[in-house]
Amino acid sequence: MKPSLKLVPHGVSDVHEADGCPSCRAPVQGAYCVRCGEAINAHSPTAGEFIHEFVGHYVALEGKLWQTLRLLLLRPGQLTAEYLRGRRVPTINPLRLYLTLSLIMFALIKLFGIDLPRLTFDNHAFGMSYAHTIPDPAGSGMSVVATIDIRWTEKGDEFQLAREVIGRLESVNPAWAKNVERFSSAPPEEKADILNHGFVANLPYMLIGALPLFALYLKLMYWRSGRHYGEHLVFAMHVTAFAFLLAIVMIVLPGNFGWLVATICEGKFSLISPWDCLQLLPVLCVLAYLPAAMRRVYGGSRPASWGRSVVLMTVHLLVIASLIVGAEGIAILRHG
Repeated sequence: MKPSLKLVPHGVSDVHEADGCPSCRAPVQGAYCVRCGEAINAHSPTAGEFIHEFVGHYVALEGKLWQTLRLLLLRPGQLTAEYLRGRRVPTINPLRLYLTLSLIMFALIKLFGIDLPRLTFDNHAFGMSYAHTIPDPAGSGMSVVATIDIRWTEKGDEFQLAREVIGRLESVNPAWAKNVERFSSAPPEEKADILNHGFVANLPYMLIGALPLFALYLKLMYWRSGRHYGEHLVFAMHVTAFAFLLAIVMIVLPGNFGWLVATICEGKFSLISPWDCLQLLPVLCVLAYLPAAMRRVYGGSRPASWGRSVVLMTVHLLVIASLIVGAEGIAILRHG
């Protein structure tokens, strides 16, 4: 009896040929399954292959990254318009673009150690302290740390408010009341550390959580357009991705926008450097970008787009601030 010969395609093992596709068990006739597209000669990937695959999604596939950034930066709203028309292959998926830029932004915040304001409790007075490294105003050529202190409540106001809150919580949940009382009686430095840690830790979640709310505002604002909620969500992701991109630029550039705002509020203009003023450019770009993008995607006149954009940005920032305060309040109620 003559032995039978079995032809096996190049790159396909005899085991896979006999067993079929490892995913759907269909017969195989090549390096890939004809039914589901599974690779037949798959192997354990190396770290280099993981990196190559990640980068390839953005750069190698016909320059998706550059095409996406070109439309995002130079033509406000065009990226959303192209996506909603069904032209999705040439550009990066909106959610992937949003998540990637947000991860880069928060990684740079950690890497560069951005100066953030610190909430303070000093003798039961609630306020903010902002320390920032600036060139010596005396012209010595060295750097000095300048501090601006802002108080939002007078001495005793915060203490009285805390007592009222504790009294109301005792009738709802005694454990919550004890946690609030424990927080209220903590040293000022401990209070400040708790609040600042909560701000930094919760900000990424609050930004992501506020994204669907951003789309909801658009849905209500353009109710008569008949657009689905998902279309507004795509626009929200693209606009927020643009804001993340400019925030990355602000982080890399010298200067500090928060410090600029604090010094202007306190009237200490001598502490402002030219680099701080340069931080205004990305902020102005964001303010001009949103109405232009809204007009391209939704239509309407320039004044109407500007008016809607002002309302949209104001509501969105207030909601983010409220979510952060709420998250920190929950942390105090649960842990004190």
